[in-house]
Amino acid sequence: MLLSTILRHARFWEEEHSLTALLIMLVITLFVVTPLASSAIVGSEITLCFVAALTITGVAAVSGNRRTVMVFMLLAATAIGLDWAAHFEHQTSLWILDNLVRLAFALLLAVIVTVHIYRPGNVTHHRVQGAICVYLLAGLAWSYAYDILSVLDPAAFRLTELHSPGLAGSGILRYFSFVTLTTLGYGDILPMSPIARTLTTAEALFGQLYPAVMIARLISLEILGRQPRDPVDD
Repeated sequence: MLLSTILRHARFWEEEHSLTALLIMLVITLFVVTPLASSAIVGSEITLCFVAALTITGVAAVSGNRRTVMVFMLLAATAIGLDWAAHFEHQTSLWILDNLVRLAFALLLAVIVTVHIYRPGNVTHHRVQGAICVYLLAGLAWSYAYDILSVLDPAAFRLTELHSPGLAGSGILRYFSFVTLTTLGYGDILPMSPIARTLTTAEALFGQLYPAVMIARLISLEILGRQPRDPVDD
């Protein structure tokens, strides 16, 4: 019974449904749990549990290659452990290390998902959802980079009077990352240092080019795949 359950679970993650599951976890973590935690409506422990679930979902989504799974399992275990250690220890160096591991995990997962959606076969809506996952993972990765930069250089970003002075760990820079990614540009958070401006410029360019290049290409390939092919003359 246990073996059959494990096999069914493995088959599920080897299919393209795993991309949909990853997208659901990303949406819940980014747009439900994170704002609730920033507003102190839910505890930070609940946020850590959702981040752990997202990490495990990401590991499962790349379960097709054994070496890749081992690397992701190591990163995932490290990230989960550092999340809880930084939550209780409140050390700056530990918090920076935690965000560095999160950044590496998000970038690697984005690369693996990109490879996953371009595997041989028909382009399905699951692969389009996988492309959306890459877009969200990019915004998440940039937010980790901003968090690290704000600790190393407190003057890298300037907040207007609409926000409290604290930046690190408050979720504000995650909001800033997605505002930059979508080029909304509200102006309530300003990049001040050269590194911060370079990061925000790169993210804004990625946010404009990625949907036009990758998602549009996937949709066009799906439409072309549904069109009947002309018969080949013998």
